[in-house]
Amino acid sequence: METADTISFREAREVHVSTTQQQIAEVFGRHVRRYGYDKTTLDEVASEMKISKKTIYVHFGGKREIYEYIVEREAAREKMRLGATVATLPTDSARVEAVLRFLLGQARAHIDETSEDEWLHEYEIAADAYRVAHGELIREIIESGMAAGEFAAGDASLAEKMIAAMILEYLVLVNADPTYNRDDELMQRIRRFIG
Repeated sequence: METADTISFREAREVHVSTTQQQIAEVFGRHVRRYGYDKTTLDEVASEMKISKKTIYVHFGGKREIYEYIVEREAAREKMRLGATVATLPTDSARVEAVLRFLLGQARAHIDETSEDEWLHEYEIAADAYRVAHGELIREIIESGMAAGEFAAGDASLAEKMIAAMILEYLVLVNADPTYNRDDELMQRIRRFIG
């Protein structure tokens, strides 16, 4: 039978686990920003934190899982901020474009900060988390535009996935040649696609 003391102990342990997990993610993220994903090791993170590598594995399955954790949380916070920012725009079309231009800007900045190979490696890990967070926001805006008659009726989820595919393929081109800039043409094609 569980007592109030047992529940309190479990709750305290969960808070501690969450705090430790967050600290691991923060140190790992700092190392990734400084040295890059490929050069960051769990041994370095454990050493800096003065914990064992086994402790890291209690909270995460490995480097990839830590990076996914970081990206998912960052993307969720960004979605909230971005959603509030674009809500003030007059049309759903303007909202979609603002979100996409923001994402392109963020991606270009990241491409400029990393090597081509490093970006491709991180891209594989981060794309899903960003697709989920920002895809949800784009889908909500598309649904609103469809309901208002601003966009052609259809499956908002399919439209969002097609837009994500366009953006992600475009970013692969930009990564290969950072001077490549057809952002306006991309926006025009996306507007026609959802129009």
